[in-house]
Amino acid sequence: MALAISNIPVLSGEAARRFVRDAEKNARRRGCVGFASVRREWRDFEVNNDRRIEALKKAGKWPF
Repeated sequence: MALAISNIPVLSGEAARRFVRDAEKNARRRGCVGFASVRREWRDFEVNNDRRIEALKKAGKWPF
């Protein structure tokens, strides 16, 4: 027994125009990610981790 082919939804009117406009805007902005904040966050993580390791070593609790 074959299944009926369902209708594929199609955007039209304002929804279609908005979709195309947003897609074009996103295509222009593609790859515009600023990694400065990510680098800063990672550096802060490393500094805090180094401090934690040093404190554990001084307390004699560092297992490595």
